[in-house]
Amino acid sequence: MSELLDDTFYLYRRNFQVVACVAVLVALPRLILSLASGAYLASFNLLQRAISSVNDPAALQGLMGAGNVPNSPFYLFASLLQLLLIPFSAGALYQAAVELAAHRPASIGSVLVGTLRRYLGLLGLMLLVVLFLLTGLLVVTLPLVIWVVVRWILSTPVLFAEGVGPVRALARSWQLVKGEWWRTLGILLLVVIMVDLIQIVLGFFVGGVAAFLPGVDATVRAAVSTTLAGVVAALAGPLLPITLTLLYFDMRVRKEGYDLEELALQAAQGTAPA
Repeated sequence: MSELLDDTFYLYRRNFQVVACVAVLVALPRLILSLASGAYLASFNLLQRAISSVNDPAALQGLMGAGNVPNSPFYLFASLLQLLLIPFSAGALYQAAVELAAHRPASIGSVLVGTLRRYLGLLGLMLLVVLFLLTGLLVVTLPLVIWVVVRWILSTPVLFAEGVGPVRALARSWQLVKGEWWRTLGILLLVVIMVDLIQIVLGFFVGGVAAFLPGVDATVRAAVSTTLAGVVAALAGPLLPITLTLLYFDMRVRKEGYDLEELALQAAQGTAPA
């Protein structure tokens, strides 16, 4: 697990420009929606109240239920558009991770184009998973649903790395995770908790500092705070896709001799192995 995390941070640092730019670009629709619809003002006010009530647990608990979603036709339309972009925004970081982990030359353009080509496959994959979650929670128990989701957790890297369809991607993930369920769950939980902590702590700090800038209009402070917090969250976002992609390749090395397969392919092409 420690080696996998080391490789994750190494790959991110080595290709920071490409990965960070892709992460920020795919986060832009949500940020623009928040700024254009005015939702950021409600979030900004909520952040200010949370910072002011940091020493009052009762007040913080009361803020948890505070709503901040504007009810307007524009917001509803923009939210629907953003919903359609979810496969693209969620898949772009996996596309980048697959290209970089496979030692292929990657650029922002190649990542976005590659993601766009797999849009329908990603959409189908997400619909299958959501359909299972909706029906599974009603028909079967929660532990069984969690068990299945972990078995499917590598389906997105499979989709990009092997160019297969949604059903085949789920089947391949199921096969690769077999016998590695607890290890996969541990890695998944660790990375999710780590990313959440980074996003919450840094986002709260950066957004909080911007929220109390002196001599600046409240609306401008709210926009700056929302933008900075969104950028911080976006920059931490690639850690999970990179880790799962590296885990996918690691599973193939362990179970299918993927490294030997790549060396044979390089020898057949007349290129020296790295």
